[in-house]
Amino acid sequence: MNPFRRRQRIISITVEEDAIRFAELRSADPLVVERAGELPVPEGLVDEGKVVDRAALETVVEGAVAEWGLRRKRVRFLAPDQYVMIRKVETPADVPEDELKGYFFIEIGSSLYLPFDDPLFDVVPYDSGREEKESIIIASKEEIIRQYEGVLDEAKVKPVECDIAPLALYRLAYLQHDLDSHDNVLIADFRGSELTVSIFHRHHPLFMRPIDFNDGDEGLTDVAYREIGKLINFYTYNMMDGRESVDCVLIAGEYGGAGELAAMFRDQMGIDAGPLMKKAVETADGRALPTRYDRVIGLALKEV
Repeated sequence: MNPFRRRQRIISITVEEDAIRFAELRSADPLVVERAGELPVPEGLVDEGKVVDRAALETVVEGAVAEWGLRRKRVRFLAPDQYVMIRKVETPADVPEDELKGYFFIEIGSSLYLPFDDPLFDVVPYDSGREEKESIIIASKEEIIRQYEGVLDEAKVKPVECDIAPLALYRLAYLQHDLDSHDNVLIADFRGSELTVSIFHRHHPLFMRPIDFNDGDEGLTDVAYREIGKLINFYTYNMMDGRESVDCVLIAGEYGGAGELAAMFRDQMGIDAGPLMKKAVETADGRALPTRYDRVIGLALKEV
């Protein structure tokens, strides 16, 4: 091994129903993207997070990789929201932090049940301020993750890391907002006809739930406000026992009713609300990236 050889940077790439996007950072402070790009994904290749036509998707991704000059690069990608679970669980006080994953590996399927038969998971300790020791489990379905890894492998890149969208978006939000002044942050992430709600407590992800929407529905903003309000109540009274509630709502993705929705939370619930990407993020050549790049930019911030 050559100690003077520069380690290859990991490229961030997202494969979603509407498009493939990539981003490579120049710097985090100030936040500048070295380069970024997107190519549309034909309808029907990915549906509700699952790869439907693998051969066709491989062709699209391989073309994007060639166009962007990413062959043989190491990449990180996102697990699809529909196959991600976040759960807070009690942990025996005598289990050391470095043995948490091994402990829960044994407990899964016996005393702890997950919605996936073949979970890939990680565990992080969580200090809730209670007497009981607690941890947070973040899990996804192995079959689905391997699908995406296989597509990227066939496209001649090397998938080395997998992340989840709520964490990616929170990294971007942390740079653009004063989140240290908020204990309970809700991210409403709009992607086409889907909405994913995640809630963070003191920078820890505690809750995540995808909500299906028809983007042709009348009164979509009213529906979004009502459904998010239900989740806020669930978080407040079922998860936090009425001790705390959401004090900040950030709206991610490209949604035409974002301004109206934020105003509803401010005016009717007294919650600080606004766009997650409140300042335009630019590339090194001065091009402002649209808000639909927010996930891949946040994913790229993982290396910072």
